[in-house]
Amino acid sequence: MFFALTLLVGCDTDPDNNAPVKDEAGLIIDVSNSGGALLGSPEAGVPIGDASVTFSDVALSFEITQVLGSLDNVSKLEIVKFLNSDANQGTEGITVAETTTLPFSFSYETIDEFVAGTGTTVDQLRIGDVFTFRVKIYQNDGDVYYYNNKMGRVSLTINCSYDLTGQYTMTNSVCGISQTVGISQNPDGTWYLETADGGLLQFCSTNSTLQNDGSIAVGCGGVVTAVAGGPGYCEGGGYGIGCITGGSWDQDAGILIMEHTDAFFSWSGGTYTSQYVRQ
Repeated sequence: MFFALTLLVGCDTDPDNNAPVKDEAGLIIDVSNSGGALLGSPEAGVPIGDASVTFSDVALSFEITQVLGSLDNVSKLEIVKFLNSDANQGTEGITVAETTTLPFSFSYETIDEFVAGTGTTVDQLRIGDVFTFRVKIYQNDGDVYYYNNKMGRVSLTINCSYDLTGQYTMTNSVCGISQTVGISQNPDGTWYLETADGGLLQFCSTNSTLQNDGSIAVGCGGVVTAVAGGPGYCEGGGYGIGCITGGSWDQDAGILIMEHTDAFFSWSGGTYTSQYVRQ
């Protein structure tokens, strides 16, 4: 049943080939990017949109693994790179690697590798630029198309160099809790919080087994924004619990402060703040 359902949603139509979305050669894949990052410092005294970036952390470790099916009906898989666009916008992209076997991996260690073939130079890159890598499948019957975003896509956004990794003492303005939670980096450079709502759901209500985890992005100046899917009980199911509306990160002090809304619990007051202090 799982295999049959996945066949219906596994691939996007290639804009040049118009291959049917339900046809993906019977091969289910997974892509990952362990430890990837594009972090640096923008040129001082220049508006962020015009400032060149001095890179301090550059890495890509792209891996494709086989989840279900076989390569019998596949002539090759191709990894295509895009800068600030992807095939969904009709952009052709740059082929950076291809394989006829799985698992397959390749890596970047320099910013020059990222910009190669894009027509953009390193000094033209800006905070917020996005490099996207997508997997394209070539079938033996001649069909050519991309796997969909969830199955075959990795994106890295150029961001300011911050490090939130560690264990934190978490409190919030609703109830008198103090809990230890961890923050770690996601492959796309955003930050994963084991509890992303300040503990409102798990520690302020009676739902002690429900962990409201999620991810945030931290932009230049320490500005905090939520990313899609987090906290899980904000978007998931439409509960609206602990939604992140803003915040700040103080790199020197190791303090993360976030602003939240809550549309589920009447006793929360509707808005509140949370604080995470690195231990």
